[in-house]
Parts: sequence; structure tokens; C-alpha cells
Amino acid sequence: MNQSANNKNFISRNGGNIVVIVILAILVLLLVEQAVRFHIFGYDSLSYKKMYSVKSLGHSGFIQASDVKSIVYEHKPNIDSQLKLVSFKTNSRGLRDIEYSIEKPDDTFRVVVIGSSFTFGSGVEIENTFHSLLEDRLNRESESLKYEFINFGVGGYTMRNKLATLKFKALEYDPDLVLFVLDGSEFTDKEYKEFVPKPKKNHFFRSYTYKLLKRIKIFGPHDTKTPKFLKHHNEHLDELGTKFHALDEISQKYGIPICVVVLDHDYLHYELSKKIMALAEKNNLFFSNTLPSFAGTSFRDFRIYKVDFHPNTEANVLFADSIYHDLKNQSLLEKQGSSVR
Repeated sequence: MNQSANNKNFISRNGGNIVVIVILAILVLLLVEQAVRFHIFGYDSLSYKKMYSVKSLGHSGFIQASDVKSIVYEHKPNIDSQLKLVSFKTNSRGLRDIEYSIEKPDDTFRVVVIGSSFTFGSGVEIENTFHSLLEDRLNRESESLKYEFINFGVGGYTMRNKLATLKFKALEYDPDLVLFVLDGSEFTDKEYKEFVPKPKKNHFFRSYTYKLLKRIKIFGPHDTKTPKFLKHHNEHLDELGTKFHALDEISQKYGIPICVVVLDHDYLHYELSKKIMALAEKNNLFFSNTLPSFAGTSFRDFRIYKVDFHPNTEANVLFADSIYHDLKNQSLLEKQGSSVR
């Protein structure tokens, strides 16, 4: 009883001080958190609207079940919002792009771009994505053809999603060229599951101090992610070859050239990309590799922000320039049977 009384007396005497200490500790943690946010996001960290947009596509409320079972999910149509600090708009068919008619206009060279989050442009304004830059450059250079690059990229797409998107959505647009982008997605496909929408999350209230510390551990000197990535992908090259064979069959059936694009800003993956090139050539596919443009660089310098490895605007400029030269060198930007350049 004496001990209990002593504890009560201590709390009674020092209760005010304890409350002050707790409040000060909370204020310090909040100040540290805001300082970390400013370090990561700059002045955007002061905007609730901007910080609310910093969330994954899966938790954004911007995706829905696809009417094609093997595609699984796709963007909702007619979105006009923000995602990862930039504007995010979709057209009437759910593409993060402007409206394109299904019927291809005369004197038009149409390219469909199939990919995942690097392709749809996570954290990058649509006009700064590599396919928009390619479209603008080619239209400035061409006097006879109008170039259209149609963005079918959706974050998180696997090889199964991409192949189904090509077969059941993109071919409808009568393309002259397909860019089939490998942008960080796995070669293996998990067991098919029905689309289950994830709850929307307000990431404004998440701790970026914790997230930054976690990223530093992942990408720091004791990095274990890259070796695991390379090991996994090297072990599943045969499965990738099977997917490339399916692409070859589509190319032959419809008479459309398909170019496999390794869209990557981590030069540590370069040796793997050479094996992918060999598989593409074995299956009669064209090939473009952005990795040589990043030799001698750190992919940390090309992230949209410090806790997200998606390529930023500067990386997309290098992507576009690299792909442009590869497509030109393989004469893939000409109408079949035409000398128009």
C-alpha cells in the first residue's frame, strides 16, 4: 500500500511535467517528420493535396476490373486527379493518354506501347514520359507522317496482363509497331486471381521518416534487393522465352513488327539485358535497350523522389533518346513498303 501511495504522490507532484514532456516529445517527432518530408518532397510536402496524392495505384481508387478476364484490371475511364504529385488523367477508354480514334487516320504511323508502371509514367507528367517525348520528336522531324504513340501501360502489370492487353485491346487500334516494354515486372506470372479492389488510403498520415530509413536499408551499402532480382530473373529466362514465342506468333499473324524494350535505369541489370536480347532475337523480335545510356550513373539520381525508385523526367529523356536511335537503326519507324522517314 505504501508503494502505491508513493506512486500516486509522485504522479501528483510531477503530473504536469510528464504531460509537458509527452507534448514536447510529440512536437519533436512531428518536426522531424516534417523535416524528412521536406527533404524528400520539397515544398510539395507543405500541401495536403499533393501529399494525399502520394500513394500506390492499387490504393488510389483509380483501377477497376477489366472486362477481359486475362487482363484482370485496368484504369477507370475519365479520371481527372493527381497521383504521386503529378496530374493523372485517363481518356474514355481508361488509357493514361489523350483520346485516339479506334480507326487509324490516313498518313498516320501508330505505335502501341504495352507496359507497367514505368510505361504509364508513375510520378511523371504525361508529356514527359518517354513515349510522349518520342511522339513529339518524330512529329517535329516528319513532314509526311503523323506519329501516334498510344500508352497502354498500367502499374503492376505482369507478362500475362501485357500479352492480354496487346491481344484484346491494343491490336484493335491497327498499330504499325508494338513496343512491348519490360519495365521491372516479373517474368513469372502468379496464379490467376479475380480482381479485388484495395481500400483507398490517405498516405498523408503515414510516417515518411520510417519509410526513408527503410529505403536507406534497402538501397544502402548492404543492398540485397539487386542480387535477388537478378537471381530470380536469371532463373526464369526460359519462361520469358515462352512469352517471347507468343509475341512472335502475334507478330507473324498480324504482320506487325514487335520490339521488346528493356526500360531500365539500373545499370547493374545490364548483363541480364543481354540475355533478354538474345531471347528476343531468337524469337524474331526486335530489341531496344535503354541501359547503355545509364552506364556510370546511379539509379538513385533518376528516382521520382527518394523513397520511390520509379524513373523521373530526366530518366525518361534518356529512355526516349535511346529508344529513338534503336528504332531508327532498325528501320522500325517507316511504313512497311514505304521510304518515308
